[in-house]
Amino acid sequence: MKKTVALVTLLCLFLTAACADVTPDGQLPIVDAPAELTVWASIPGGMDDYTNNPTTKWVEEKTGVHINWIEVPNAEASSLFTTSLASGNYPDIYCRGVGGAELLQYAEDGVIIPLNDLIDKYGYYIKQRLEEIPEALEAVTAPDGNIYSFPKITYRLAGAVSSKLWVYGEWLQRYMDETGSEKPNTPEALEKMLLFFRDNDMNGNGDPNDEIPMTGQYNYGLDGGNPVYYLLNAFALTPSRGSAAFFYADENHKIVSDVMTDEMREGLRYANRLYEEGLIAEETFVQDLVTFRSLTSTTKDKVIVATAGAPYPFRLLTMQPNVENSVEFTDYELLEPLQRADGTTVVPSQTLNYVGMQSFITSSCKSPEVAIRWMDYFYSDEMIQYLIYYGEEGKDWEWKESPALGGGNVAAVSNLDAAQQAATWNPDFVGVRWMTAETYLKLPVTDIEAYLRVYGGQMYDQYAVPMNLPDVIWCTDPDLATEYSELSKLLQDYITTAINEFVLGIRDIDSDADWNEYCAALQNMGYDHYTEVAEQYYFGN
Repeated sequence: MKKTVALVTLLCLFLTAACADVTPDGQLPIVDAPAELTVWASIPGGMDDYTNNPTTKWVEEKTGVHINWIEVPNAEASSLFTTSLASGNYPDIYCRGVGGAELLQYAEDGVIIPLNDLIDKYGYYIKQRLEEIPEALEAVTAPDGNIYSFPKITYRLAGAVSSKLWVYGEWLQRYMDETGSEKPNTPEALEKMLLFFRDNDMNGNGDPNDEIPMTGQYNYGLDGGNPVYYLLNAFALTPSRGSAAFFYADENHKIVSDVMTDEMREGLRYANRLYEEGLIAEETFVQDLVTFRSLTSTTKDKVIVATAGAPYPFRLLTMQPNVENSVEFTDYELLEPLQRADGTTVVPSQTLNYVGMQSFITSSCKSPEVAIRWMDYFYSDEMIQYLIYYGEEGKDWEWKESPALGGGNVAAVSNLDAAQQAATWNPDFVGVRWMTAETYLKLPVTDIEAYLRVYGGQMYDQYAVPMNLPDVIWCTDPDLATEYSELSKLLQDYITTAINEFVLGIRDIDSDADWNEYCAALQNMGYDHYTEVAEQYYFGN
């Protein structure tokens, strides 16, 4: 590993400063004499402070380390973090997630210290976790070979695939009963079902024209809100999320995009046919999330939306607990992704474990061995469960016979009310989050929306094709990062607009002239260069 002489010297001085103060690996308390750390952290909503917080008292008792808090309101965290850095008066630990480029700059400026040797010498639980998920170690290791921030894991089964389609269950059942059909899993079968919804006065109000066979919204169109992307995946792989929409990487870190392929054109031809048949609402492309939810969040005698695009139920509709006979999450059923003409079914997916970086030790820390052991405790089973299940096992929560999110009849059931749960440290704000499937899926099914997220995530995961794009970006070239950002916005806006126009018939998908004009415009705007820039941005290629 490459380190500057100054950092090596500084680290060696720290490691010899008070090594006798820490107890053997994995032992609590982590110190054999009273110790203190100063920790900077923002306060999430629902929590008053850290100083008088029950989790703080519990952690101090367990570790033997008293925390002097620098508490900042979460709404002002960004500006106050910048102010703190500029002051030169650093705490021992900053609890804050930052990007790779920022970390490298902090290291160059002497604000933070590398953690490699500290982890090797004092890490216990963190070593176990990184052995379990080696991709986390790879992700948080900087190009210079150092680890500057503690790795975090967030299990994102529900959100790994965003483009999903939901169908009103009662109408689906009627369609299957009256036609003898199965749930649609091909473009042709979906079209047949939508035509049935269009033509059969599904809500029985005497108006055969008020049903909406398919709709969505544009606010989060690239995050599952536009059902067209669900349709397109049956023809061409169409990632539609974040700054990496419309491309993915192969195993050799080569950026690949299907936006100008014959398969994409065929998918747009199919979507356009659905629109021309009155099966996709024109409002899909202009209405916001609030308007969309006003259509789905109704009573069961006034349903008008047959199918809609949404990544999970909360994006699909708003629950109305005080409205009698209101539509609920369970009234809409998730459809599987559509099968392609060759018999395969694929959807673009992010990794199930989101890897991030959160919390780092500063060069002002006089006892880095205490700081590393304090942070190491967050990777223990005891602390992971404390933060995810809200408190201490046997007191604040218990293993009980209860349906779990991942299946089975034993779950970690909380004994606390909502306010008490909210007072528990949020590991996205202090310490570090390490939430894998093993922990998350043992939560109880107390929230039907959470259960449906898991159910939908599992359904789509079996068809997942990885996008192969890293969560942690180490691009240190500001010009390259700016160029990528500008090109990404420019080209995504153009592709999104063109897709909408082809579906709506503003551009003729059957016209070679219109299609060639679309492809030529992308090339003239620098799409090939854009993919090269993306490779450099994500992988340093």
